[in-house]
Amino acid sequence: MHVRILYSLLLLISLASCGGSSTSDPAPITPPIQPPKITKPVINEIQVNTQSIGMYEKIEWSIDASADYNNPFDQREVSLDGQFIAPNNQQINIAGYWDARAGWKIRFAPSEQGEWQYAFSITDKNGVSDALAGTFNVTTSTNKGWIQAANKINPTYSPHYFAHQDGSEFYGIGHGDVFSIFRNSSTTARLLARMKAANENYFVWWPQFYFSLVSNNYNNYNQGNIELIDDVIAQTEQANLKLIFTLWDHSQLRDSTHAWSDGRWNINNGFSQLINASDFFTKEQAWQWQENLYRYIIARWGYSSAIAMWQTVAEIDGTNAYEQTNVWHQRINNYFVEHDPYRHPTTASKSGDLTWPAGHAVMDSPQVHIYRDLLTDRDNATSPAKIIDSAQIIASYTQAMWQAQEKPNWIGEFGVINHPTNQAENFYPEVFHYALWSALAAGAAMTPAEWNDFSQWGQVTSSMQTTLQHFSRFVQTLSLAKWKPHPLTINTPVDIKAWGIAGQHGGLIWLQDIRLRGKTIVDIRDQQSLYPAFILEVIGLEAGQYNLIPYETRLGVFLPTKALTCETNIPCLIDVDSFNGDIAFKIEAISSL
Repeated sequence: MHVRILYSLLLLISLASCGGSSTSDPAPITPPIQPPKITKPVINEIQVNTQSIGMYEKIEWSIDASADYNNPFDQREVSLDGQFIAPNNQQINIAGYWDARAGWKIRFAPSEQGEWQYAFSITDKNGVSDALAGTFNVTTSTNKGWIQAANKINPTYSPHYFAHQDGSEFYGIGHGDVFSIFRNSSTTARLLARMKAANENYFVWWPQFYFSLVSNNYNNYNQGNIELIDDVIAQTEQANLKLIFTLWDHSQLRDSTHAWSDGRWNINNGFSQLINASDFFTKEQAWQWQENLYRYIIARWGYSSAIAMWQTVAEIDGTNAYEQTNVWHQRINNYFVEHDPYRHPTTASKSGDLTWPAGHAVMDSPQVHIYRDLLTDRDNATSPAKIIDSAQIIASYTQAMWQAQEKPNWIGEFGVINHPTNQAENFYPEVFHYALWSALAAGAAMTPAEWNDFSQWGQVTSSMQTTLQHFSRFVQTLSLAKWKPHPLTINTPVDIKAWGIAGQHGGLIWLQDIRLRGKTIVDIRDQQSLYPAFILEVIGLEAGQYNLIPYETRLGVFLPTKALTCETNIPCLIDVDSFNGDIAFKIEAISSL
């Protein structure tokens, strides 16, 4: 028993010595994990090229900013934005862009005189920087601003024509020099000088054909090509001319699987490194990078009044869009409508001799291209042209677009192949002449854009320049947007074709002698004779008194004015004197009855 007691006592002592006590040292505490410090982006400094600028002219800022990004061309990583407040308190949001040589930039063209305010900020994955603000002054300018459908500028104007921001009208007179001419700065200057000499005011351009932003990669833009585009736009501005800026020509979006044969998808479009040509139109990843590209184009060049329209795609049926044609076109069209703060009109096309009702309903300025319909053999591109009938063909397409949409319409491309030296196989300037005048009289907002290149299609000749000079001399006296014309019904002898448009204040009529229809170009030149005088019956002119001014289209000369009186519900009768080939009439309202 003593042994058991002793053992128990030893056990208790042992437990006490091993830490059996109720008190102990506290366990070490792990410090909480601290979140990484977030550094917001910062705009460090801004520099502006001027503190005072004329209306519709470019003012440009250079921005020094600190932000966290890998690719400055991806707006999902980083975006520079400017907020402008006009003297009337209207707010305009402008995107900035990255220049590989000069860093961050913002370009802007103000539309109102007075003091403007601005605030710039930059956004990255860590948030939005504090805004850096300032002011600048806007003065008067000779610049008329960018063009839009005339009724957008003045609600009393016609929706079928264009007007500048200052309210002055714009009737486009020009042609298509889409890619071949722009080799360097000097060739651009020569083109613009020739256009000025011919009294043209617009040309169609495909900058992506030779000078693509994405020629090397879809996510890193070609700085050399960008600077060439800068130069062309700057020279066009200085010449007071306009260009149709084509986002995509068909060759850029077509691969070897297409019926038109291989395009430039694999040799000149960096999107080919991301996706195939068909998936370009459907995959969201491709669209996100397209948005980056379109944002850049608007940010860098949208300010310019030299840009007449954005042509989102030229001849979309020549691309791999296929069943996505209407869906993708509407998407790219809507992007420019929603994101271009200057709201340049949009246009697009299918290929020759095709209408596109679904596309025309979406775009701002419907267009068609006309080639094979102008030929005696549609299946032979080198067959003779329908010289006399070319007017009816151009006018019919124009009238159809007028009736379908209350929008400015035009023939975006047309032409026939001409022999450079054999006059028996050269159908210009006759076809060119008939195209210009029939389109005008049928209601087009611009002249048909005749196709030019350095191969079999040739360039604008001296005789075509003369045709343009005579045409522009007549057009400069018209105010079609203000007159708000409608098509006239004109009854003629069987061997005369006539088209005309007129409103309450004025209009025009164009007559064509078609007696040599079906003849060769040699016969037309040799056998053309005066058409004898006759009475023209016109339905659609409002009752009132008018000045009727004949115009010799081939000589560029106005003839003596005639008096014309129209009565209610009775066709107007016009005494037409003998003429050679075709003749135009300007109609000026004097008073109403």
